[in-house]
Amino acid sequence: AGFTQIGDSWLSAAPHTVARTTAVTQIPTFARHGYGSRNTACSATTGAEDRFPAPRRNVMQSGMMLAGAAAAGVMGPNAAMAKGVKGFQVHKDTGDRYEFLYPFGWEEIYVKGTDILFKDIIEPLETASVTVIQTEKTSIKEYGDLADVTTSLAEKVLTPPGQAVKMVNAKEKEENGKTYYVFEFTAQNPRYVRHSLVSAAIDNGKYFIFVTGANQKRWDIMGPKLQKVAESFKLV
Repeated sequence: AGFTQIGDSWLSAAPHTVARTTAVTQIPTFARHGYGSRNTACSATTGAEDRFPAPRRNVMQSGMMLAGAAAAGVMGPNAAMAKGVKGFQVHKDTGDRYEFLYPFGWEEIYVKGTDILFKDIIEPLETASVTVIQTEKTSIKEYGDLADVTTSLAEKVLTPPGQAVKMVNAKEKEENGKTYYVFEFTAQNPRYVRHSLVSAAIDNGKYFIFVTGANQKRWDIMGPKLQKVAESFKLV
């Protein structure tokens, strides 16, 4: 299948199976490096020309301002998740059962292939997104070990062709009986270097890939904030 470039991302003309050269040979079928149908693609960013307001879904509780909730004395489960974390809002999807924080002021946009994506209104590389893929696996470990899976995701799924990928770190964590592969990498093209944080896990027949990141030039400013964003992603 051919690929069409959209901004800095790639759209496959038809779903296909991603070839693997490592032990990771059973990652679900999806379009490489870009956006396809909800169950066939994952990526982290899009060009500014691709953005437009997304319709709100009834299953989502998004946009709660934590400071306002605390001031009003209303501490529901969303606010409790981020209690003490100022400057963030919480997104909770009660249908797919996941939640995460994102910086206050980011807007939700629609990007084909992602379940949800929030982006800074000024800096196009500062995003947080979730992609949900159907799978028959019950744990991410069934796709391979930490090094194989994280490297394959960084190099073959989350980065367009021709960019230089550098793995920064990777770790495995267990939370409420679920295994997460959490990793950090950079991808360099001629115009910029994007620094990304990723958390991937499987639950209830769904493969979740959470990605947040920013331009490397702004990492000193955004890195600590996005670390909190990445650490906040969890399946509920």
